[in-house]
This record gives sequence, structure tokens and C-alpha cells, in this order.
Amino acid sequence: MSQEITVRAVQRRPELGNVEYNVGIAKTAIEEAEADGVDLLVLPELFLSGYHIDEFDIAAIVGSAADAVDRLAAATSETTVVIGTPVELDGEYRNSAVVIDEGEVFGTYHKTHLYGDEESVFESGTSLPVFETTAGNLGVQVCYDIEFPEVSRQLTLAGAEVLVTPLANMRPFQSDQQIYGAARALENIRPHVVCNRIGKEQGVEFFGASAIYDERGQPVVSAGEDIPIELTGTIELTAEGADTLQYINDRRPTLYEN
Repeated sequence: MSQEITVRAVQRRPELGNVEYNVGIAKTAIEEAEADGVDLLVLPELFLSGYHIDEFDIAAIVGSAADAVDRLAAATSETTVVIGTPVELDGEYRNSAVVIDEGEVFGTYHKTHLYGDEESVFESGTSLPVFETTAGNLGVQVCYDIEFPEVSRQLTLAGAEVLVTPLANMRPFQSDQQIYGAARALENIRPHVVCNRIGKEQGVEFFGASAIYDERGQPVVSAGEDIPIELTGTIELTAEGADTLQYINDRRPTLYEN
């Protein structure tokens, strides 16, 4: 039997290098989500720091972001939160998404597919965990990961009930984002939360167009480009999809080894 949850994607503009400003936006979003009974709140990739952190003292930015995550966790009680932030792990920096659940840092996903110059700043993650939270089993990926169908499929096979993708996606990839967001939902028969930031940074234009898709790849609700908005919709956990479209059950994995 399916279970409905309320999901909210925060399409806002972080300020590059200003962790205090960004954590203020996130804290307000959490407070509003808690008041509104939102089960799952998602904020974009590298939201606590901004995207181009190589322009700053990276160690200082990452340290401030770690403190900000702890403060956000302390401000959370009922809502599960996924937020993009840089993380230090074993002396290396990762482009990560932190999962906060029941007022604690529940887990962290480290982006496995780095895009462009990200490789000069971050190390790639090496695993695809599924987080068993109070808002359901979350399969978290970050931005460029969405373009590799193997990621969403592996998360689904590992038990994800919802796919969650924080992004910092830029022009001219609006059409790509829409296609990937819907396709990853449909081919895995899983709802998909796509949360992109907005605003110009270092000459790059992040366009937003966040969306929440159902398990058939249809938008439950979607946002326009370049507008600050908190997008809220309802999705079903353990949704079964159409009787004739059972992609997971109909797979032939022995043919896919390479």
C-alpha cells in the first residue's frame, strides 16, 4: 500500500562564499517546512557555499559549512532535509549532499560524477548509498550524476523509494534537465525531486526550473526559470506504476554487464 509524503524544493540563489547568508535562507526554509508539515525538504547543490568555492580559502569555507550543517540539524525536528554543501573527508574535499533526519545529520552522499573543473577542487565519491529516513528511502545523487542512468537504477535496485537530485545546473542545459528528470523517474518507477538553484555566479547563469515528478515521469509541480520559489507537491512512496510498464521486474541483467 502506497504512502503519500509532502515534498518541497527550495529554488533560491545562494551567495558565493557567504555561508552565514546561505544558512539563513536554509534555516528559514526549514522553519517554514516544519510549520507546513512538509516531510522532505530539498535544497540545491553546494547551496551552503556557492558553486565556485575555488575563488576562496576552501578550508575556511568547508569548515564554516560543516558548522552550518550542525546548526541546521539542531533547527530540525520533523522534516527530513537534503542540502548541498562541500565536505572534507580524509583530507580531501567532496561535493556532497547532507541528509538531516530527526534533528541529526543522518548521512552524506558524495558526488560520484564530477563535471568539468570540479575535478580540480573535489574528489569523486565512491559509493551510492540509500538513506532510510522518516520520509522514506532516499536515493540521493548530485547534478551531473543525473545524466548517468546507471546511478538512479543502482539506487532503485538498492531500495530507494524516492530519487532526490540537488543541482547547480546552468544554461544552456534547460532541456537536458527536464528530460533527465522525467526519464530517471519513469524508467525506475520512482518519484524524483529535482532541485536547481538560480542566479548568476562568476559569469555562469543557473536557471532553476526545479520540478517534482511522479513515478510515471509526469511533473506533479514545476517551477519556471530564474524565479525564487519554494515548490511543494505530494508524491507516493512505493508507487507501483502502470501494470504494463514494470521495468525493474522485466530487466535482463545478464545482457547488461558492460
